[in-house]
Amino acid sequence: MTTDAVGGVWQYSLDLAAGITRRGAEVLLVTLGPSPSAVQRQQAKAISGVSLAEGEFPLEWEQNPWPGVDASGQWLLQLQANYGADLAHLNGYAHASLAWNIPVVTVAHSCVFSWWRAVHGTAPGSEWTEYRRRVTEGLNAASGVVAPSMAMARSLASNYGIAIEKVNTITNFSSAAPAICHERQRLILSAGRIWDVAKNLKPLSDLAPQLHWKLRIADGTLSHAETLQEMTRAGIFAHPALYEPFGLAVLEAARSGCCLVLADIPSLRELWGGAAMFVDPRNGQQWVRQLNKLAENEERRNGLAALAFARSKSYDAAQSIQKYWTLYEKLITNSQQKGREAAA
Repeated sequence: MTTDAVGGVWQYSLDLAAGITRRGAEVLLVTLGPSPSAVQRQQAKAISGVSLAEGEFPLEWEQNPWPGVDASGQWLLQLQANYGADLAHLNGYAHASLAWNIPVVTVAHSCVFSWWRAVHGTAPGSEWTEYRRRVTEGLNAASGVVAPSMAMARSLASNYGIAIEKVNTITNFSSAAPAICHERQRLILSAGRIWDVAKNLKPLSDLAPQLHWKLRIADGTLSHAETLQEMTRAGIFAHPALYEPFGLAVLEAARSGCCLVLADIPSLRELWGGAAMFVDPRNGQQWVRQLNKLAENEERRNGLAALAFARSKSYDAAQSIQKYWTLYEKLITNSQQKGREAAA
């Protein structure tokens, strides 16, 4: 299973690896990009059945990464040969088109083209032509494709021409135990790196003086555990993202009992419609009005928080992990059947 230590894919990979090793699998967790921290290494080593291999290669969404991507591809094939894996789970696209002799699952956590369209309203420039070609090849070559929402599945079909029927929708999940504090503070919490234009947190931060409640942005300086603790205290969780294929922080906030105020974008509507308040992510004054209204309406906040908590139960870790397990078994069985037919 490939992963990277940069963002949310790391926690997703740990949670999924822990879930499938409990079912009897062994996982070689392979990092690309910057090396994991000492804490991250300990997290991986703490999971029985997981081994860790580190490779400091460029990630495919970086500028001009292709010599490094090609080199990491050869390294991955060698790792697979030495490890004897039955299946490759790639949290990326380009490497799916390598000469694997085993089934390959590629998971669409995000992509440059859908990100660019959401943030800038247009397709990226010609400098991303090779990226699009590589992603398209990987999606077509993969034995199975997974997206965390139908919105992301439709984006893959639109941007790369993949048949939407090939995409399995398996929602993301959190293994963190729900922890609800009934003594909420007059606090609006957001989570994400403030420099990330897709998270759209800088405009919200600039509006903080107009808000009736204190705004705090968990911008990466807090650990995951500390951010979860903040969620148990906050009365409102605000997420004004321009782009969010799933939104793990939103799920964790809902599981912590927060009232959700979310950007009105297709993926968040799909996942949280009827369980959150939705606001135009590009209308700052609308955010101020709605957040201030909620700050003064405890009954409305509590009602939305209860709806969000109930909805969060549908994004169950065991259920999603079982769907991955079923997909793995299906692809491995099909591959073995084809091998027997070819040998006959």
